[in-house]
Amino acid sequence: MIYTGSYKNCLKGHLVSISGDRGKSVGFQGACFSALAPKRSFWQIWHDNIGKISDEENNKYYIKEYYKQVLKQLDPKEIINFFIDGTIFLCYEDNNEFCHRHIVAYWLERTLGINVPEIKVDEIGNIIILNRPTWIKEVLDEVMFKQIVKKDSQKTDKQLVKKINYYDPNLEFFKKCTERK
Repeated sequence: MIYTGSYKNCLKGHLVSISGDRGKSVGFQGACFSALAPKRSFWQIWHDNIGKISDEENNKYYIKEYYKQVLKQLDPKEIINFFIDGTIFLCYEDNNEFCHRHIVAYWLERTLGINVPEIKVDEIGNIIILNRPTWIKEVLDEVMFKQIVKKDSQKTDKQLVKKINYYDPNLEFFKKCTERK
């Protein structure tokens, strides 16, 4: 199982930075996977727009660009197969704040049908499951759905439904299994 967490909440384990600076500003010296780091170009636009436009609009822009420029370029199966069971993808923000690691987690959940919990690991290795913002999942679903519809606009309705179900399994069972309370 792959997990996500923040540098301050995960003090032990197979820790892998996915932040742009590889965790240097907090002294992290472990492994990094820069393929999941945000691209500086859209990150800078997002950062410069903080306080100038609504958080909702700004964060939607970030999710759209992160999906288009980063996630869409990667194979989720290859990522999961590359890392050992118990790997924790790290970034800076608290579990309840907007962060690209939450986008990564929801993307892996949606594309592979797996659970990617947000966790806290204390100094002796106890794991605590934390909540993450569910609105990020909703925006990502919208972005992924639009991308699929664009790509498959020439396909029949039956083919499109089949493809969308792969990327967006909105079955009640799936919702119950992945819902964070």
